[in-house]
Amino acid sequence: MVRRFPEPAVWNPVRHRLQFTPLEILELAVGAVTLLPVRIVCLIITWPLTMFSIYLAGIGSRVGDRLSPLQRLWLFKVSTPLTRLCFFFFGFLWVKYKGKRAPHQEAPVNVVAPHASPHDGMFAGGLIYGSMLSCKELADHFVTRILVIAGELVIVDRSSAEARAKVKDAVLAFLQDPTRQTHLMAFAEGTCGNGESLLCFRRGSFLAGVPVQPIALDFGSAQKLASWTFDGNHVAIGVLLQLCRLHTPLTIRFLDVYYPSEAEKEDATLFADNVQAVMARALNIPHTRHTYEDGVLAMKAMELGLPSSAGTIECGAVKPALGLSGDELADQLKRFAAINTVKDASVTVEQMASYFAWPVQQHVQSLFNEYDTGHCKALTFRDFLFGLVDLTHAVPNREELESKIYERLSNEKGAVDRSGVLQLLESADNADVSGEDAHTLLARWRTLSGQKTESDLSRDDFASLLRHAPEYLVFFQWLQYGHSSYPVDTAVTPVDEPDRRRSLKSSKKE
Repeated sequence: MVRRFPEPAVWNPVRHRLQFTPLEILELAVGAVTLLPVRIVCLIITWPLTMFSIYLAGIGSRVGDRLSPLQRLWLFKVSTPLTRLCFFFFGFLWVKYKGKRAPHQEAPVNVVAPHASPHDGMFAGGLIYGSMLSCKELADHFVTRILVIAGELVIVDRSSAEARAKVKDAVLAFLQDPTRQTHLMAFAEGTCGNGESLLCFRRGSFLAGVPVQPIALDFGSAQKLASWTFDGNHVAIGVLLQLCRLHTPLTIRFLDVYYPSEAEKEDATLFADNVQAVMARALNIPHTRHTYEDGVLAMKAMELGLPSSAGTIECGAVKPALGLSGDELADQLKRFAAINTVKDASVTVEQMASYFAWPVQQHVQSLFNEYDTGHCKALTFRDFLFGLVDLTHAVPNREELESKIYERLSNEKGAVDRSGVLQLLESADNADVSGEDAHTLLARWRTLSGQKTESDLSRDDFASLLRHAPEYLVFFQWLQYGHSSYPVDTAVTPVDEPDRRRSLKSSKKE
């Protein structure tokens, strides 16, 4: 049985909703009339000037080039004051600094968190300054490419596993370059959450095993306006509301330098997790194992009509245990949405019975109970995934069982018809089934196998059915070997990662 994990400290850190007190509403209403028009005019003037000055600072250079001393002088003497003026008009009348930034020689890497809005990069670059670790997509557009060149950003490709494996090379190349005298900065979460917790830290900033200095961005009461995430208000709404506030507080906190142990130098994940915990304590917020993939699944859930919380399974914790890829998780979320006819964050045994159309009720209840290890009488998508892996492993003789059941179901033409389905169902203990039950089940099999006609199921159709709905294998095992076979097989048998992944992959073979 796959090891379950405790419930996360926060179920959905990629959901954000704006809520205001009456006093805050009054402040925003007054600001919309008085401050907003003035600030918009000021930004229309200063923002293009700032971007043009940054463009001039990087003119003649390409992505990855070092700035010359003259370019750097222009950047600090002209572009930086203009950037600070933009922040002033944006509502950050003053910025507090706590602690002291360690020199480059002591802590060459700065880890910044939380990452809750697209403005964070501007704050880090304009108010702290350093070469940020950024995705290559920023270099593909003219406006952001200006910032990439002038900020001497370190570009990494995260589009594939092979490309992500080269992140360490990029980090080491930066740190070992004697011409680089700036800190390497990174938003270790790698995506935007709602700012109320710290998402799982990515390994990239910690692969070099050098000391890091955590830097916390604390927006205080304005965090709800600064947040922009997968399931939340449009970024433009947050910007306009910030412009309506008299002052948006921001405290930049330089925490103590974190020196990695020998174990952390060898294990970047351990290093990242420990730094995340330190920053969470400093900010007095929880930390979770949610990742960018949780945000992707949350958006997929909303596309399928489910709440975003249905997709936030804490991928950083459970994905390695499940042994499923991102595409496989998305496919299973589609199945979960198909079962979940009410379109909420969990499914009931009644919904499961309706989806599988399996008339042997004790089998359906037993299947549900195996998924529902917490006895909550409702399955989350996370429960569903763990149950699926356990059930797949519970059928070690998959090919043999599939062949035996197909022989029992098929007629003289080698196809599965209603009479074969009825005979199979009647073999169940205490089963009260009818021809109508067999007809309904066969129709469901046609749908799940992708067959578009009313004909009988071929061997290929039957194999397709079991790939898309492996739960039927457990039903078949109970019919073939008795109802008690599944609990006995899995109650005490641990599943190691390679065996679990092989068992899952075998259920998806053509």
